[in-house]
Amino acid sequence: MTIAQLKILAALEESGNFTEVAERLGITQSAVSHSRSGLESELGVTLIGRDRKGGVPTEAGKRVLLHVREILSRLDLIREEVSALGGLRIGKVRIGSLQSVALRILPEIVVRFRQKYPGIEVSVFEGSDQEILDWIRAGTIDLGVLTAPAEEMKTFPLIQDRLMAVLPEGHPLGEKSGVTFQELSEWPLIRSFGTCGTLVASGFSEAGVFPGPKMIEARSLETLGALVRAGAGSAVIAELAVPSDRAGIRVVPIEPRRMREIVLSMLSFEGLSPSVEAFVEEVRAWSSQHELKSEGKK
Repeated sequence: MTIAQLKILAALEESGNFTEVAERLGITQSAVSHSRSGLESELGVTLIGRDRKGGVPTEAGKRVLLHVREILSRLDLIREEVSALGGLRIGKVRIGSLQSVALRILPEIVVRFRQKYPGIEVSVFEGSDQEILDWIRAGTIDLGVLTAPAEEMKTFPLIQDRLMAVLPEGHPLGEKSGVTFQELSEWPLIRSFGTCGTLVASGFSEAGVFPGPKMIEARSLETLGALVRAGAGSAVIAELAVPSDRAGIRVVPIEPRRMREIVLSMLSFEGLSPSVEAFVEEVRAWSSQHELKSEGKK
């Protein structure tokens, strides 16, 4: 087996699309197919199967990919260690992030980082808490920015933001200085698939009420904002997730105050590649210089 075959196998796991993998790696789709079939013939098992979404790892493929990712990671680490001797010229950092953080915080951190290390490739993957945790465990990403790390994860606190109610223009609660879960329970609610689900659910539970009637679920923040503007209901989200364009909506703090803590998370802070270690230090520097100025914050 060759390094090229291992890279193609890892790329197929990430994408599942042979054409997309070929374009990403700068080779033909036929080369991708021949590489996969050659590796499967050598190992005597099928590594990538097919379903409606495209190529997916078989059970054997999943086991092999655990080693493939480790091998490719070690190769990257070798290159980075050598590069670091001359000033960290090359490298790779893969980050999983909540959508709100990817929109509001990471751009500034990434720009600062790239100014210092222009040769290091930075990739950002947006997902939910659970998706990010799965990516960290699988080695798909180096570190994650999330709110609910698992016990085996090592974390570094990044920032806190407050839960806010996002209401349609003209909503009876829109002129209040703060609203409670009790008050919100009487109105239709748009639930986000984002990171605040557990925090919001516990807020309603502790208030002894259930979320409002005719609950709607939205995956993206853009969809959630559009639904609120259209009058489909209200939403409870973290302040970082509040739309920058507040036309057609009212944003009111939740009372009593409920905070969401965002952390940088990884399996271990030990044995990091030079690139990832440098990025972690940039995140620490950013965190020490910033504090979210929440509405109504005392």
